[in-house]
Amino acid sequence: MRKTLLRLAALSLVALLALALALAPTAGAQSKTATVTIHNFAFSPSHITVTPGTKVTWVNKDKTAHTVTATRPAKAFASGKLMPGRKFSFMFKRPGTYYYHCAIHPNMKGAVHVRR
Repeated sequence: MRKTLLRLAALSLVALLALALALAPTAGAQSKTATVTIHNFAFSPSHITVTPGTKVTWVNKDKTAHTVTATRPAKAFASGKLMPGRKFSFMFKRPGTYYYHCAIHPNMKGAVHVRR
């Protein structure tokens, strides 16, 4: 009986270690991120290309409020009013081209190209 319990305990430990290794992030795995700066009434860079699963963050470095508002496809994302020093992030999961502008200053335009 005691040998059986020891074997079960050993097998349980091995199973737990295997599960922990399977769920742990792999060494060198990196989260996919990109940053767009809002400065001087412009998005910089105005066009970026990313892969699916990338989180894009817009950082407002201007002294006035702006928005990051999808125009095509409409309503794909919208930051709302982004005050100076604030950030807005959106995760792009599907391939395609996402056009956006600042709803306060419509001449400010940009695009995110999502490619595999």
